[in-house]
Amino acid sequence: MRSDVACTLLVLICAAPSAGQLPCSVPADVLVPDLSSLPKTQADAMVAEWKQHIQEMREHRRDWSWQVDWGLFGSVGRPGSCLPPDCASVANLSAEGFVARDKNGPVRVRSATYDRGPRRIVFVVENAKKMPVAARKIEAAVISHILAKARPQDSFALLTARGPGLALRFGSSRDAIRAAAEQLGNPPQGEPGGEGVLDAVLEATTWFQQPQPGDSIIVMALRLEGKHNASFSDLRAAVTAGRIRVFGFQLGEYSYEDLGRGRTFESWDVQDFGRSVLFDWIRALAEATGGALVLENTEEGKQYKLTDDRLKELQVGGEMIYRRVVECYILQLDSIGPHLVIGLAPPVLEQLPWASVVYPKSLPPCSNTTTPTPAQPETTK
Repeated sequence: MRSDVACTLLVLICAAPSAGQLPCSVPADVLVPDLSSLPKTQADAMVAEWKQHIQEMREHRRDWSWQVDWGLFGSVGRPGSCLPPDCASVANLSAEGFVARDKNGPVRVRSATYDRGPRRIVFVVENAKKMPVAARKIEAAVISHILAKARPQDSFALLTARGPGLALRFGSSRDAIRAAAEQLGNPPQGEPGGEGVLDAVLEATTWFQQPQPGDSIIVMALRLEGKHNASFSDLRAAVTAGRIRVFGFQLGEYSYEDLGRGRTFESWDVQDFGRSVLFDWIRALAEATGGALVLENTEEGKQYKLTDDRLKELQVGGEMIYRRVVECYILQLDSIGPHLVIGLAPPVLEQLPWASVVYPKSLPPCSNTTTPTPAQPETTK
């Protein structure tokens, strides 16, 4: 994909524990960069840069925990920040291929299962009058392409924001959702209205009811700024409790400002995302809940040209986001505590030196260990 467009791989969250599972399950993905489409000189230059950075990080931090920073390193064209087809998933790793720890010390990885179970996905799509024609065309094309590639066992829903309200809940036919998506290509008639994008995303979190593995929201909007009633803290609580991951296509202006460096999801709040900040809530939600963010600035006016080739690339990006939704590892840990770090075991890392393990950074604490019930004294009759 075009190197001037940031396709940012962010933390993946793709499952909640279901009945019969141990409570401390963590979805994770292992990704390696795919440089096959690049000229050899450019690919060799990237590899040399990665090697230098890895060496510097290993010298600075002697244990494997430097991998968590490696996964967040840089922006375009680096592991931890690419989106398929720029990255390839690594399957078939066992529990012994992973290591984990929190602030209390090492955490045992009990099992690692590569899960491809049924998924539920809600599209939250901006439908405001001010949406550029190109942005509308991208929304319609990407949704239709995902539906065309989707597996029979997956369920879809669609909710619009900033425009005439349209709500197609789970149980709606794919033909109905596809028709609604195609209609998004036309500007709405009448007065502008509808709830804000942030409000619509919060409403979408309620559609899942009982959490299931892989529950995801794909947001397609210019940005999440503007009029809204929901607070970011409300949405943060909802996606964390429901273990819902948020993916996104940000179709408006953006910058490469790194709001998250040195920050935790819990420390982000409304004051961090004013109108002057272009990397806004879409990025924050994707980083924390586990998704991927595709950035495509359609607000460049006459300078922006949506060619047929570029539209096909964005459709492929949507398809690859969908693939990330439906396939991931489920790691069962002994516990989940503050500052959880998951990486690759040294033997695997030697084979995949610039692989990234991506996983949710906002998870409820839990423990799979139980405290034995004290024996009750016998009573005398």
